[in-house]
Amino acid sequence: MLLLVSIFITLFSVSFGASFGASAGSPSPPRASVHLQAFNSITGHVSDDRRAPLNEFQVELLNDVDSVIQRTKTDSSGLFMFRRLTVGTFQVRVQTYGTSYISQTRRVEISRGRGFEEVDFFLSMRQSTSKTATRGAIFVQEVPEPARKQFERGVALLQKPNQRQEGLESLKRAIEIFPAYFEALELLGTDYVLHQDYEAAMPVLTKAVEVNRRAYPSLYALSIAQFNLKQLNEAVESMRRAVTLEQGSVNANLWLGMLLRQTQKPDEAETYLKRANQLGGSKVPDIHWQLALLFNQLKRYGEAADELEQFLKIQPDSKDRELIRKLIERFRKQSTRTAKQ
Repeated sequence: MLLLVSIFITLFSVSFGASFGASAGSPSPPRASVHLQAFNSITGHVSDDRRAPLNEFQVELLNDVDSVIQRTKTDSSGLFMFRRLTVGTFQVRVQTYGTSYISQTRRVEISRGRGFEEVDFFLSMRQSTSKTATRGAIFVQEVPEPARKQFERGVALLQKPNQRQEGLESLKRAIEIFPAYFEALELLGTDYVLHQDYEAAMPVLTKAVEVNRRAYPSLYALSIAQFNLKQLNEAVESMRRAVTLEQGSVNANLWLGMLLRQTQKPDEAETYLKRANQLGGSKVPDIHWQLALLFNQLKRYGEAADELEQFLKIQPDSKDRELIRKLIERFRKQSTRTAKQ
């Protein structure tokens, strides 16, 4: 049994060790070269539930740490498009502020050799405003013009190859001019987390959350930074707040489940991991991996084997597939022995 646990921990380290900045634990996707990025895109249509196109609806593209990296609006046919994207996992969110429609978010994967993805949204009307969870009030600040110009310059530079450092300096200057500049604090902090500079991210994101306590991306990124700095209890509380604000986020529920598992709260962990799995349509491999880890801890070996099988079904090209198959076989045998006892 010790050998089995050792192998399982080794596989966990391989799959989740280096970078938790990606979707709840996967290694960060490699950057695509500039000429390949030009061909990567996500497009789609936004319609109501009767298939009538919705014009002038804001659509947002979110990165690995749930921070908005692009915004656009639908045209008269409901069409939207995001271009020049890297390989990796994104979320596309349709905002519905000022309307009676329910906002939607979809997870989209751009993989090598397939740089064009299409995702359509069909929005339903709210049945009762009181029963619908919302993202909270839009945060508004009066920002001094010099700070605003530095922020906009920083945003533009961060979207260009090899100009990240200059972009960060512009964000820092914006914050020096206006220390409570929420948008600049959030963007700077989430960028630090995305590039695994967790020490630098901590004070920036802490300040962002002080300025805007309902800042979901800041809380999400702060939790990731706290986790990587081994502040597990603080990471749990930050992610709890994030999930409260964005209950439909696959990533946030997955992260909270993983953190609760690591802080020895298995019942709660199972609740959030299963919610993440439901929200993700049972198609997110990281969720099945985390459930397998949890069921192994709980000695529910048959269920652990089931989750690993689902993991391989979704991700058959995993470099550890042979070790995972051996684990599945051992879990099946362990489950049979446990049932006979």
